[in-house]
Amino acid sequence: MAFTIKIYEKNEYIYTLLRKRLNQFYPDAYIVDPFIDDQDYIDTLSDFTKVIYDPADIRKEDITPVTASPIRLTDDSGFIDCARIASAIRTHEDTHLSHHPLTGTFTAVIPFVYSDVRDRYISGLETEMSGADFNIRLDFTSKIRALWRGSGGSNMTSLLEACKSRRFVPEDILKYCNMDDSGFLTPGACKNNDDVYDLGTARSVSLMYHAADLAHSDQRKVNVLAVIEGFRTNDLPELLASCDSVIILLPAKNAGEDYGARELITSLTKALGSERVSVCYAAELKCPDESEEQLMQRGLAV
Repeated sequence: MAFTIKIYEKNEYIYTLLRKRLNQFYPDAYIVDPFIDDQDYIDTLSDFTKVIYDPADIRKEDITPVTASPIRLTDDSGFIDCARIASAIRTHEDTHLSHHPLTGTFTAVIPFVYSDVRDRYISGLETEMSGADFNIRLDFTSKIRALWRGSGGSNMTSLLEACKSRRFVPEDILKYCNMDDSGFLTPGACKNNDDVYDLGTARSVSLMYHAADLAHSDQRKVNVLAVIEGFRTNDLPELLASCDSVIILLPAKNAGEDYGARELITSLTKALGSERVSVCYAAELKCPDESEEQLMQRGLAV
């Protein structure tokens, strides 16, 4: 049974991100912009319609035709919580609809610490990724920050160049990966130091969506971890739109009080939803043989 999701949102950027996110929950739904799309044609293909509206763009009573229980886009705090919206759409009327299976997880880490502190934190995530057929790590970083160098000819540059092809499918990511020392399958570093950035953000966004499809496939259980560094703050919401969770790794709690850190956290929370964004502090990660003074020194960002 087909149904339609109408999103009354005039901000094209927010509409695009929301559409991509809801498509993961409801891949069979027609998701449309009522301000632009031909509603009459789409309505003939749908059994029923769900409406999401931004009160800044349209009043609830002005939505036509009148639809039962339209869903407000923002909550009382002004945030967009995609989990809340998806839950509101999922009523007794459409419980039989096909939902995208989430057999694996897609996690992004945005670190503001030394690379060894970052990788120690990532190694601790392996216990949460147990039971998967594959755990994949993708370093969207400069060459020097990726650390691992593959000996089998695999590299991040080749993978980013390959994913632009229309023939590229999510499973092709595995062809570019080798096992690293910590047990992740990874393409490793780029050929040249700044290839990730020189190839353009759109290429990284494309690979992120392929990685999400691989993690969410019902063919096998695959967890994907993306390390994100060096991108413009304004590019991050689109880059992270397909992630299940985003972890911001800061040196210490006082860093979280810095204006720049708070601004980033607020921006990502508003764009992605509070359920997907979390903050972790490197100062709270301590090895058995590491003193508090050493930990604080190594927790500084570079």
